[in-house]
Formats: sequence, C-alpha cells, structure tokens
Amino acid sequence: MKKTEDLFIVALKEIKYIWSRNQILSKFVSLPEDLKLDNIKNNQINATTKLASWIESDDASNKKIHKIISSLSFHVKWENGYTEKDVNNNFLNNYGFFELIGPTGHFKTSEMALYVNYLDKNTLYPLHNHEAEELYFIISGQAKFENNNEDYEILTSNKTRFHKSFEPHAITTDNKQLLSFVIWKNKFEKVSKIIK
Repeated sequence: MKKTEDLFIVALKEIKYIWSRNQILSKFVSLPEDLKLDNIKNNQINATTKLASWIESDDASNKKIHKIISSLSFHVKWENGYTEKDVNNNFLNNYGFFELIGPTGHFKTSEMALYVNYLDKNTLYPLHNHEAEELYFIISGQAKFENNNEDYEILTSNKTRFHKSFEPHAITTDNKQLLSFVIWKNKFEKVSKIIK
C-alpha cells in the first residue's frame, strides 16, 4: 500500500506544480492546501487498461503527469457516469473518469473537484451539460470541442476550454486518445446529463 500512496502523493505534487505555472488553472480555482489522501476502493473499467497501456510521445511538457496518471490507473475508482439508456455501448467502452480531488475523491475537499478523464480514439462524447462551471485542461492527445454557441476548437496538450453552468458541449476524438483534467467549481452534484 505504501507504494500506491506514494504514487498519489507524487501525482498531487505534480498537479500543484502544473497549477503554479498555469494562470488559467490557478485563476479558475485554487488548489486546497490541506488535501489528505483517503482510502477509497478502486474500480476498474475498460478505460483502466487502455490508459495504463498508453505511452504518450507527442508533448514532452506533460509526459511526467501522463506517466504518473497511467501508473495510478489500476489504483483509482473509475466510473462511466452513464448507462446504455443514455449513450451507446461503444462510448461506455471508450470513456472513463475518476475523481482525484473533490467531495468523493481520493483527496477529499468540498472546495472544488478535479476529475481525470479518458476518451479513446474515434469516440463521440455526445452533447451534455451539468450545473458545475467546468474547465478542461488537456494533458495528452487531441479532441474537437464544440458547443451550441461557438465554432468548434481542436484542443491539444496544455490547452484549456471553459464551459459555463448548464452549457451544452460535446467532444470528439479521431485518431488520437484524450487524457484531460476536468475541473469543476461551485456545484459538485456529479451529474452530467446527455442532451437528446
């Protein structure tokens, strides 16, 4: 267990480093100072092995955090967040997230939430929304982000995308996977709804 705990501590240290160097992240929400690791039972889904086997080579600036998160893959509580009534089976096989920091995360806080999201190649994350204000930070890979109000945008490593409360948005990958931080503030109801 000590080695696993060390992985979480190293992840948190690297996230704090990224926050200290990125004004968009630090202005969106401050990382709490008093984060303590909680003992949460892990859960594995298809995304677990996909992320664990993904060796990122595109952007050297995020290789460290990519490798740390890949190493954590078998030790975190993965979720899909949706059922087959909401989305197709292909999406459920190609998507997953875990709450690293937040009210029910591995590091507990009620001040914000930081999810790690994985989306496989050639996958559509359909139009959805949620009450929380949201900021995406791309760790690795690439995807097309779009909503009802703006032109689409292709995001790659270190790029960010803000979504207002209840703003519908969708994400599409092509021949690259996507690994990102998804940061929520103000509401943590953990409910994203697919817009049909």
